[in-house]
Amino acid sequence: MSNLFDSNSYYLLSSDRYPKGVYLNDGGHNPEDIPAALFLDSKGVSSQNWQVFFQEGVYFLRNYDYGAGYQLALKTAADSKPQLLPSSGDLTQQWNITVWPDGTRKLVNMAVGVFQYLGVSNNSAADIIPVMNTAEDGSHWTFDINSSAGEVSDAMASPMSSIAKATTTAAATSTARSATTPATATESSTTAAPVVASATSKYNSLSGGVIAGIVVGAVALIAFLVAAFLVCSRKRKRARARQHTSSTIPPTVEASKYSDIPSSDGHNKKARTRTNVQGGAVEMA
Repeated sequence: MSNLFDSNSYYLLSSDRYPKGVYLNDGGHNPEDIPAALFLDSKGVSSQNWQVFFQEGVYFLRNYDYGAGYQLALKTAADSKPQLLPSSGDLTQQWNITVWPDGTRKLVNMAVGVFQYLGVSNNSAADIIPVMNTAEDGSHWTFDINSSAGEVSDAMASPMSSIAKATTTAAATSTARSATTPATATESSTTAAPVVASATSKYNSLSGGVIAGIVVGAVALIAFLVAAFLVCSRKRKRARARQHTSSTIPPTVEASKYSDIPSSDGHNKKARTRTNVQGGAVEMA
């Protein structure tokens, strides 16, 4: 991530919900050097000037009145109201600043993650209070350089001695609160997508190759069954034809003929004989 700001300059921070001239501040320098609650107004106090310090890919916001000793932070990841706290490299004091499509800035606390932005509360009628919320309205910030505030001190330009590291980048999620669970879920379904795509690809290859082979085999089987049926049908017809032919031929054939058989009186007598062709029996009359 590249630095979007000049860390040697002071900026005036305004929300898109209110007109220019309404800036984030703590109401003025506290005589005891203890920061007061933050809010937005148009009083024009010195504490409306902020340094945006960039180190190791994250930002730290420091106030003109309190120098490098305090930074904009959350007490815990569960806190919703940012305030000025003693400086450290803890995740609760780190900010990821990116650009909304309209060119304004989006501020995400590294301890909370991308599911909440630095915005303003609309619950207070008297004061405009900065809060962490999920609403985009009021979370578009404009950073204007205030050249009249001069440049930051050498101490504010010095790097932090140590900075806590998030397990993932703020662009994806953070290690804190319930933001961790949704982020993990988002990573699992992504990893699962190639598996689904791989399974779909495998199914498609089966459709093109194996299924075509199955269709060809099925057609061949049907052709074989039809041929077998026709052969059997022809055999049955031939068998019935032979059986019919046999049943129409009589088992015996009778032939009648006459022969001259000499009688006892010496005269030839016409005798009709019936010859059984099959049995060979002869009857005389």
